[in-house]
Amino acid sequence: MGDYFLRLKKCLKGLVSDKKKNTLLILILVIATGLFFSILFGENVFAQKKIFHVKADLAFLDPMKKIDKSSFEIEEEEKAPQTYINNQKAKEDFLKTIKQKKYESLVKGHPIEKMIPAISQKEKAVAAFLIGIAKKESNWGKFSPKKNGRDCYNYWGYRGSYNRTASGYSCFDSPEQAVDEVGRRIEKLMSQRINTPERMIVWKCGSSCAGHDPYSVKKWISDVKLYYNKANS
Repeated sequence: MGDYFLRLKKCLKGLVSDKKKNTLLILILVIATGLFFSILFGENVFAQKKIFHVKADLAFLDPMKKIDKSSFEIEEEEKAPQTYINNQKAKEDFLKTIKQKKYESLVKGHPIEKMIPAISQKEKAVAAFLIGIAKKESNWGKFSPKKNGRDCYNYWGYRGSYNRTASGYSCFDSPEQAVDEVGRRIEKLMSQRINTPERMIVWKCGSSCAGHDPYSVKKWISDVKLYYNKANS
């Protein structure tokens, strides 16, 4: 800025020589200086106004900038557990569908097929025993107890207290009741560490296999084990 005034003074120096002209020179310098600062500060004010308008426009275009986003973060954290639960439920439903398809393929064409939706709801090992034992005891329902000419849905040779036939087998009212009742019995045995086909021989022998043909005992175990493993794989 100092160079600017020096150059201006040199230009005017040759034009003025007396006191009157010096006064005129000073006046011109004052006016020039005023114009210079007016332009300088005017640009700064304009720039500030421009920045203000840009900020205002951004606020107008994006109203969310005015909102406290911390409230949304809290809300998302509250939703997270529910999202996890929903995802887990979807995963479990998918796995149950896969399991049901496998069981249906395994027993296709046999009476037990209508029980597969109920069997699929059971824990995997319990479902595998329901399928393995039913295969051995009734060929999945093809040879099973009947009462008054109707199917008892007892495909496991189960002798419970409910609605017994003349030979002592339970005669259930529906496939779902049969799966629930027999499934609970298997679950109870498994809680007593009877959790392999070898140990599950108590289903055939009771407390002891001493009075049973050793071959039939081994055969029962191997046949149940074959389909238990297929269902439990």
